[in-house]
Amino acid sequence: MIHPDTYVKQTPTGLGVFAARKFFRGEILWITDDFDLKVPLPQFFKLPEEVQNKFNTYGYLDFHERVVVAWDEGKYVNHSCSPNSTSLLQFDNISVAMREIEKGDQITEDYYCYYGHFESFGCKCGAKNCRSEIKMENTFDASLRLHLADVVDDILSHNQFLLSIKSKDTLAFHKLVKELTQPELVLSEGKLAKK
Repeated sequence: MIHPDTYVKQTPTGLGVFAARKFFRGEILWITDDFDLKVPLPQFFKLPEEVQNKFNTYGYLDFHERVVVAWDEGKYVNHSCSPNSTSLLQFDNISVAMREIEKGDQITEDYYCYYGHFESFGCKCGAKNCRSEIKMENTFDASLRLHLADVVDDILSHNQFLLSIKSKDTLAFHKLVKELTQPELVLSEGKLAKK
């Protein structure tokens, strides 16, 4: 689920997701939930080509070898070679603010932080480090993700609205944070806190 304090509007490359308020480093912007499509790769390859093409545009491959497509506006997060959000090394299906994101800024990710994505395209993101071409084959770059240990204090310092939505993935994320950092943490009203 995409954070509700976002909105979609047209960009030069299509629809994009924008911040409706200021976000801070460590705020969770998106996490998979029980409504997102998660299609195992072998099943994906059996789908008609027209359906695969839609998945290719709006989906990504996760560590579990599933093609994931957000049911909501999260599928409109665009690529940037200088993104302001990314996933975690230890938890694939989440997007966390890497730095402050001002109200009105587009929320972007580097598609190379995805375990797999299905599009090749010319990039015109305007970043100083723009690659000019985004390829779909063998592009996963783990260095583009945040390590949970490096951002956990930031995550814990915010009221994480998306963690208040109970799903398999939010519960799995809570368990991961608890196991890797502080076993005494509990989830209470969207906030990870000490007992």
